Amino acid sequence: MATPAGGRPSQPQPQAQQLSVDFEALSYISSLVEAFQAFDSDNDGLVTAPELRGLLASLGLDKPEHEVRDMLARADADRDGKLSVEEILDVMNAGQLGLGALGALLQSAVPALESAAGPDGVLGADELARLLSVMGTASVEDCMEIIACMDGDGDGAISVEEFRLMAQLL
Repeated sequence: MATPAGGRPSQPQPQAQQLSVDFEALSYISSLVEAFQAFDSDNDGLVTAPELRGLLASLGLDKPEHEVRDMLARADADRDGKLSVEEILDVMNAGQLGLGALGALLQSAVPALESAAGPDGVLGADELARLLSVMGTASVEDCMEIIACMDGDGDGAISVEEFRLMAQLL
């Protein structure tokens, strides 16, 4: 350890860990969530067979009605006749994309983000980067990329609610 002129050894400064994120996988999950929300016509957090068919069609997966009903029946873990966003992500194998560490990081950041968000509940990449860098976990570039992946409307910001949902789903 180096000794500065004052005679006391200098302490190493914490450095941001290199965040290893498959941004393509994050974008994929974000697009699935966005499509789910768009086709959840009554905003109850569940999609029916007709809503699921529309969702799949929007993703370029045109399926006949009977295949959609079969898919729903196979994926409907709680047997309520509808699919939650978690069940959709399971069907689309999103859990195998290896984003659990990012989900844990994002969940740990939610309380601080809630405090930092403006009155409209929206965060930009700069706020996210500042908070995550204080936690020693992500670079500004990583944070900008995370926001870009999760930013459905392309405005460079994300609401705390959207952030919380994605954190829980990862």
